[in-house]
Amino acid sequence: MQLKGTYFDGATSVGQPAQLTVDTRSIRVSWGDGERLVAFSDVQVESALGSVPRKVLWGADDYFVSEDQANLNTLAKRSGSQGLSFLVALLESNFRGVAAAVMITLATLVLFAVYGIPRITASIAHQLPLAVSAQMAQSTLINLAPLLQASELTEARKQQLRAYFSDHERADAPAVDVHFRRARSFVGPNALTLSGTTVVFTDAIVELLQDDQQLLAVFLHELGHARMRHVEQTLLQSVSWAVLLTFITGDIGGVGELALTLPFAIGQSAYSREFERQADAFAVAELQRLGINSEVFAQALEQLERSHKGMSDAEPSGMEHSDETIGMHRRLLEYLASHPITADRIAAIRGVPTS
Repeated sequence: MQLKGTYFDGATSVGQPAQLTVDTRSIRVSWGDGERLVAFSDVQVESALGSVPRKVLWGADDYFVSEDQANLNTLAKRSGSQGLSFLVALLESNFRGVAAAVMITLATLVLFAVYGIPRITASIAHQLPLAVSAQMAQSTLINLAPLLQASELTEARKQQLRAYFSDHERADAPAVDVHFRRARSFVGPNALTLSGTTVVFTDAIVELLQDDQQLLAVFLHELGHARMRHVEQTLLQSVSWAVLLTFITGDIGGVGELALTLPFAIGQSAYSREFERQADAFAVAELQRLGINSEVFAQALEQLERSHKGMSDAEPSGMEHSDETIGMHRRLLEYLASHPITADRIAAIRGVPTS
């Protein structure tokens, strides 16, 4: 193999036409009346940069330069100095291919994040032991203690509602624990699902909805979230997206911080509209199974919507806490408690087409 190029002696900037011949174990550079023999072990070929001429070096001041990219790549490979230069040269010479590969990679990541992660996390969430869900709910209740304090409802009323809800659950499904709590006013009349095992009703929603069938309809909506493990899915999706982002950016610190704040991770992703639609559909189906008109559910949502619109930020007496405590917990509680009540949801429950 022979390469044509230019020899530079290292003392002047003037080069001389030269020829590089590749032998079995060495290279021979010939120019004018001069010649240099170099062992392969001493040969270094510069990495390719597009079609820019490249140097062949051997640890001395003089060197050989050539534009014969193909033979230079072969020489680099034979001498063991190729490194990543061949790959770099290939990528630089095929820009369109590289751009297409980047676009395909980005599209794959987006599709995985949008469709793959939800499917995978849904499957994992349904395989989680109920004991794990119960522990997660207990941890959340502890962390939200400054905002969800002991209920002021009578024990008789709480037991009556628990029994009423239990009587209308499917006998073949795991029971769900129902807690009652007095909450800060910004939560208002509400119910929230903490996991696949635990539902919380605020005192305010019990006081607002005097019709127990309306409370049952709200319970069945929350039961839908619990049965379909929506909280667990939300948490797993949050962690998965954080891991994916770390994979893309290389910032492992983000995952470390998330691991330290897992009790609050639920609050970083609101219920999706799809989760709400599924929980509403579950409640309507259960009401129909029980022979109860789903209109009670629609009426309950209307009352809750009117109540939320008129809700102030005044705090109940006896619940004074620092601004830091409020700020740390409020985001979590708002996500768990605030289901978007819209005309579309109410219309769907009533079976009325939306415009």
